[in-house]
Amino acid sequence: MLFYNFDLLDNFVKSNFIANLKTERNSIMQYIDLYHNKKINLSSITTNMIETISLIDEDNLSNFKQTIQDLKTAFENIEIIENLANNLEKDLTSTIALYDKSLENNANEIKANLVEYNKQKERLLTKIFEFENTNTIVLNSAIQISLNSHKKNKKPDFKAFENDIPKIDVEVNPVDNNVLIISEKEQKAYLPFYYSEIEKIYKDSNNRYATLQDVVNDLYIIPLSRFKNSSLSRLRECFHLIREKENSSTYKALDLGLELMFNYKLNPIIIAACRNLDELDIYLDCLETNQLYDFKCFEIKFEVLPKITNKK
Repeated sequence: MLFYNFDLLDNFVKSNFIANLKTERNSIMQYIDLYHNKKINLSSITTNMIETISLIDEDNLSNFKQTIQDLKTAFENIEIIENLANNLEKDLTSTIALYDKSLENNANEIKANLVEYNKQKERLLTKIFEFENTNTIVLNSAIQISLNSHKKNKKPDFKAFENDIPKIDVEVNPVDNNVLIISEKEQKAYLPFYYSEIEKIYKDSNNRYATLQDVVNDLYIIPLSRFKNSSLSRLRECFHLIREKENSSTYKALDLGLELMFNYKLNPIIIAACRNLDELDIYLDCLETNQLYDFKCFEIKFEVLPKITNKK
């Protein structure tokens, strides 16, 4: 279906027009399903890759950063493909409806629609070619990075914190926690949380957690070693904030992560502590104007190691 003048369209419109257009619409719907599934797969691979950030060594750092940038581009392309395909499906549905009403009265409008449709279809095919031409390389690189990291990595189970004396006991104090504690002494960060969110995680956990405090211990008490590489940690925490707390797209998560990755004034622990994007935006505004005392979303406390003095 690639013709752009009315003369060629005349015979097409008059001969088995509806059957052709309905077949074409089915083809476009298959594109929609295919690239929706590709996006889900790409999102899963990206998430797995982000989880390995703390284990990326210097030898793989350059490849990791390039792959993350390429993944962002892949999501940009797949969004364009989905939008084009959805619009084409709507255009075909509208054109079929015009035919059903009256071919004779709407023939010129139908032909004009088909001329525009074919131009947009060509754009779709070009974008698909661009996407597929680079996507295999990007996916292979992402999978390799993830596999190499998982060989070394085993995430500690929440039970590792069972013997700790909690700074916040949610069983005794069932309230929101509005304090971030960064403890050099214990080498841990105690993150703020909403009590309602703790309850929701507990109820939806399929008995993974025995108590509400187990949720806090697992998800809201974080070893400082997690933030050892600040730039990669900013990327990871932005990704988690957008994907898990905001339930937004992988593309938006990568976009924010890459934007803030090299904001050296921003402590990645602050990103982890923010319970939503609004809190992070407010903190960034305060950071930009050097007025952190205006940040009221949660209190930030530091537990520093005592200074060692030499006795004479």
